[in-house]
Amino acid sequence: MAIRIHNNSVGAVARSFALAPIDGNNVVVWLELAPQHPKVLGAIWASLVNNTKEQLGVADETGDEKRSFVVDGLHRRYIRLTADAPRIAARARPKFFRLIAPEATRIERQNDSFVVLAWPGMSAGTVLAAMLERGTSFPVRMGWGEYLLAEAQARGYAVPLVTGGPAPEGYVIQPAPWGEIISDGVKQGDLTLDGNGTVPMSSAIMAAVAVPAA
Repeated sequence: MAIRIHNNSVGAVARSFALAPIDGNNVVVWLELAPQHPKVLGAIWASLVNNTKEQLGVADETGDEKRSFVVDGLHRRYIRLTADAPRIAARARPKFFRLIAPEATRIERQNDSFVVLAWPGMSAGTVLAAMLERGTSFPVRMGWGEYLLAEAQARGYAVPLVTGGPAPEGYVIQPAPWGEIISDGVKQGDLTLDGNGTVPMSSAIMAAVAVPAA
């Protein structure tokens, strides 16, 4: 029982993945590759980041039913984290590899889609609130996160990621009328302007992703 990702020439064993359904395509926004030869990892990484629009395949046999997906990479850089794994033979040291879409750590432009992931100790709602507070002009409170995520889902702006293995829960967030959502919540008494403050999101997220899990 395993997860495998392959391009046209090589396949690799993966530990977990998360796919964002965007414009009818499944885009890889999180990928953990099990320790294996660096050349194999490099070949999969190259297919995900090159601009040839090459598609890859993902086969997930970890659950009760087998799943397969045709996936796209970002075709640009990921946040790439690596760690050495124990050497099995007297050859190149195998690597543990984690790829994270940059838009899962920050909002680059207010009218772009982005991704929220439930980092250790932070729910997806909390991460959404923190990313909005840091990346937009809206005065978002941390305690508003679960409400904002629920409203975004109800209005069709938040779509769950497709995940396999121990990938974090997450959502792709489409451009949404956050001012209207916040205003409606305040008027209805679901959001209050006192209480929970904010935290520096960049340091919290980078601390969560900095060290690949064993």
